[in-house]
Amino acid sequence: MCGDGVVNNNNTEECDDGNSVGADGCTNCTIDFCGDGIVNNNASEECDDGNSVDADGCSTCIVDKCGDGVVNNNGTEECDDGNTLDGDGCTSCTDDVCGDGITNNGDAEDCDDGNSVDNDGCTACVTDVCGDGTINNAGAEACDDGN
Repeated sequence: MCGDGVVNNNNTEECDDGNSVGADGCTNCTIDFCGDGIVNNNASEECDDGNSVDADGCSTCIVDKCGDGVVNNNGTEECDDGNTLDGDGCTSCTDDVCGDGITNNGDAEDCDDGNSVDNDGCTACVTDVCGDGTINNAGAEACDDGN
């Protein structure tokens, strides 16, 4: 009988801890495991969504989070490179783009001033320089004929 503290040998019980407490390693005379849909406190499960699908919010009984190296399909991450380096193509699980205020070396940006104002020293993530054919106000150019 399940709950009597004795594992019955007729293969109907995997365990019997003699209590009705769930998620304690033995629930309803079945050994708790990752993927059974029950968060098992004894096995240090953070979550248990009852499936083996990764990147759905709970992967191998660990809550998916930014920095774990897996792009989580729950819609909160555009990328996840598994590190905390800014400007390497993926920053805080968001794809680096021109205009985000971070100079992204992964995207070969010279600069990124976080705005779309041209000729202010950084235009379209390229540093304004004398000879680029544009009068750059931040560089205090009076003229620029492209030579």
